Amino acid sequence: MAATNKQSSQSTMRIDMDAVLAGDKPVDTTVPDAQTPPVVRQGEAVVSSYAALLQSVYDGVVIATPNGRIVEYNARATELLGCGPEYLDDSDVMKLISGADTALWEALRKNLEDRRYTLIEARVIRCDGSSFPGEIAVNWMKHGESGLLCFLIRDISVRKQAQEALEDAVRRLEEHDRSRMQFVSNVSHELRTPLTSMIYAVANMLRGVLGPISDPVRKYLTMLDGDSKRLLATVNDILDLRNIENESLSLVRATVPFGRLVSRSLESLAVRTQQKGVDLQVQPGEKGLFANCDPRRMERVILNIAGNAAKFTPEEGTISVSVTRDMANDGFIRLDVRDTGIGIPPDALERVTERYFTVGNQPSGSGLGLAIVKEIVALHGGSIGIQSPVPGEEQGTLVTVCLPRVDPPVILVAESDEATSRIIGEQLTAAGYRVIRSDEDEDVEELLKNRTFHGAVVGLGMEGMAGTELILKMKGDRARRNIPLIAVGGAGLNRARQQILKSFSIPLLPRDWTETILLDRVEDAFLGPMATMK
Repeated sequence: MAATNKQSSQSTMRIDMDAVLAGDKPVDTTVPDAQTPPVVRQGEAVVSSYAALLQSVYDGVVIATPNGRIVEYNARATELLGCGPEYLDDSDVMKLISGADTALWEALRKNLEDRRYTLIEARVIRCDGSSFPGEIAVNWMKHGESGLLCFLIRDISVRKQAQEALEDAVRRLEEHDRSRMQFVSNVSHELRTPLTSMIYAVANMLRGVLGPISDPVRKYLTMLDGDSKRLLATVNDILDLRNIENESLSLVRATVPFGRLVSRSLESLAVRTQQKGVDLQVQPGEKGLFANCDPRRMERVILNIAGNAAKFTPEEGTISVSVTRDMANDGFIRLDVRDTGIGIPPDALERVTERYFTVGNQPSGSGLGLAIVKEIVALHGGSIGIQSPVPGEEQGTLVTVCLPRVDPPVILVAESDEATSRIIGEQLTAAGYRVIRSDEDEDVEELLKNRTFHGAVVGLGMEGMAGTELILKMKGDRARRNIPLIAVGGAGLNRARQQILKSFSIPLLPRDWTETILLDRVEDAFLGPMATMK
């Protein structure tokens, strides 16, 4: 048996045939020599108060000399061990412990020398060779000059059986849960592929790719598109839940203007609310409110919250979505979604973010939406709060999401055409980005040496300072190779420049761009590898 020393927080020495733990000082059990009774065995007439106490102890008691020879025991010990004096008298106490060896004996002696009791958990051997799981408390008992070792033996068979049954039940539950999640994951993956194809096909038909469609056909396609997207959102929730439980959900972060992210996310919901006759009001807030987040997952958070508001708000109701600085928490952005809907019952308010929880007989759902929202927001270092009714109102719901705010990224505009450079700079500044513009004759080396920026819009038709040279220098620089880049150029780019853009996956901004296209390109570029702003 291998024994190792461990110090427990309760100062208890436990030897489970693999470990030895230190314990407190023992109780002084000194028995005066003059009153020390003779050895008490079954059938002897002399029974002192000490002997009576010994016999009354529920545990089996075995007393041994310092070198381990048994000198005394109670009736409970003979009952547990199934033997009498012929087996116990003057025998080695360590033979009662399965697997006991010199290492255990030395550890035991050392603990007792340090005035600590020892608890041993091991199998106890009966005289017929059978054994039972036991717990053995060992202490030093003062007696004369040499003292004695006191072993208290307890049968823990029932406890062990219950423990093993519990552990087996836990193992079976864990295996069942793994099988369940694996099944759900497999089914979800099988559903997601055809759903994505259906949504793509329906979107093409609605755009007229296959030719003009009648109003009744458009109506059915629009319903199919909405139902497919809702089902896909549920499938994604299930997959995200599995990843959250496995602690494998990763965020692809980018530094984005949060108000614009909210506005873009709600464009698809606007069609549904309009059809329902609900007024959707979106206030993206001031410029410069940026968040370092996973835009795609945060879009799901926004759509889920606003979608719930649309689901429970009746015709002629109002949904108000606003983005502001969180005045109560410096350094945070606040997203408020208010509605004039039916609200949430008081007894359900604390549970609506629990998994699989749904409210009464209201519209069906998986009960995962707000639970996933809470998990995603927490992964971003934020928080979610829900109030119903809306403060100061008699009904409705207010959902608030708070996220850490970051400084806007610095965008370098390196374009030789003055008008183009100025317009791009103005549009980026209006969106909240910080902009620096390069000089027309600024050397590439000097620019990279003297300028600090987090993204760049580079003109490929530059004179004096070649845009392709700037791109190649940045991609060859370990410190700058992951900075998001956007190239500005027309349709007449030569093959070499086209190959450069393709090799580094650099998006191209056409010369006839719009502000929306520019901002989309910038945000997409910031979603590239290592796009998180340092």
